[in-house]
Amino acid sequence: MNTAVERYYDITLDLYEDLWGEHVHHGFWDPGEAPGLNGADRHAATDRLVRELVDFAEVPAGSKVLDVGCGIGGPALHLAGPLGCTVEGVTLSALQAARANEKAQAAGVADRARFHQLDALSTGYPDQAFDVVWAVESLMHLPDRPAFFAEALRMLRPGGTLAVATWSVRDGELDADEQELVRQVLQHQVMPDFSSLEEHVRQAGAAGFTGVAAVDWSKEVANSWDPGFAQIQQYERGPSVMRDLARERGVDVLGFFHAGPLMKKGFDTGVITYGALRATRPGS
Repeated sequence: MNTAVERYYDITLDLYEDLWGEHVHHGFWDPGEAPGLNGADRHAATDRLVRELVDFAEVPAGSKVLDVGCGIGGPALHLAGPLGCTVEGVTLSALQAARANEKAQAAGVADRARFHQLDALSTGYPDQAFDVVWAVESLMHLPDRPAFFAEALRMLRPGGTLAVATWSVRDGELDADEQELVRQVLQHQVMPDFSSLEEHVRQAGAAGFTGVAAVDWSKEVANSWDPGFAQIQQYERGPSVMRDLARERGVDVLGFFHAGPLMKKGFDTGVITYGALRATRPGS
């Protein structure tokens, strides 16, 4: 799975950056806002999701942060910039880590934001090394989520904060059609499975975290898959464009384009959900 995730983000790095900017994650809108209709810009929305998670998790300014699944560094640059945090970012993709370091240099925060190709479940960082463990849309790629929560607890200092934003699935049993939709999303997005937001809360508590709280942001982020936001249609200029991409990068790249309609259907039907979680390592 790690190899597949690494390859997926290596071959789609420029596609995500071209279409979604520096944030490889959902945007956050107020009720009634829609991209392309009333001026709600997609880049402003992805920036806002970072701010919303900072506020929800009460991330302290100046914290030492581990960014799990850092992508090309968008959230980390906000943490290292306006918040004055020191950030270590980890990703399975060497290309993402290199691009994130370039962006940190350009933003003038390379002294506070560094990015590495590392497995989030075996980073080698010592116990109690961080004030905050931050994970935006990375838990879906981890085959062992209880191991993530245990590892996050180990690396946090007593009183430290866990801040997570994640795709999830509706809690409870799914019918056959819903299961098939989830299977297709997982296949095209290179993910082993989904957990419900409620299951994430249970896993965090079982790992030893206290003060575990979650909020459902499904309605606020669903517009991320509106064609006017994702802008994937600009690549769909006929079969020759898609064929050339597949020849150049391999057929796996086509999953990037298939995911849009599937995710939109998932949010429209309530099968796919999205939420944020915060928790604290006990002690002070």
